[in-house]
Amino acid sequence: MRITLTLLTALAGLSLATAPSLAHRMHAGVTEVAVNPRTEEMEIIHRVYAHDLMEALGRSEQDSDAYLVTEGGLAAVGAYVGPLFRMAGGEGDLMTLHYVGAELDGEFAWIYFTADVPAEQASFIVDNDLLAETFDDQVMMTNLRFNSHVRTAMQGPGRRAPIRLRFSD
Repeated sequence: MRITLTLLTALAGLSLATAPSLAHRMHAGVTEVAVNPRTEEMEIIHRVYAHDLMEALGRSEQDSDAYLVTEGGLAAVGAYVGPLFRMAGGEGDLMTLHYVGAELDGEFAWIYFTADVPAEQASFIVDNDLLAETFDDQVMMTNLRFNSHVRTAMQGPGRRAPIRLRFSD
């Protein structure tokens, strides 16, 4: 009985010691796209785990709190994210996205872009490859909100191709 109790205590200690390394097993992020009626701009907001973003930037050994508030850190985030999220109108013309900035909120990094609101909003093509080159299992969910309708594109392992979302019947 004493050996079993000692073994269980040791295993419990082992699981607690390794818990931080196992706490974040999935790589996932969310992107929200919507028109801001006040600014009359389309806003693109990405939310990803800050430590995943730091790894993708090649800065995994650096503190995200310190790095992501620097001018160089913010510029690196924009340069990294810009080419990995693409959105096109129904005809396939890529939209020009303007990097606004990024900020930390706990364990998450929020990354902001804007774009002009397209005249035609019947369909869009979304290609969201954030962090996919760093993590094979990365999943990105992109929600588009237009004219009080929401459409969602899920991209991840085995589903990396651009996705067309339709807002008309």
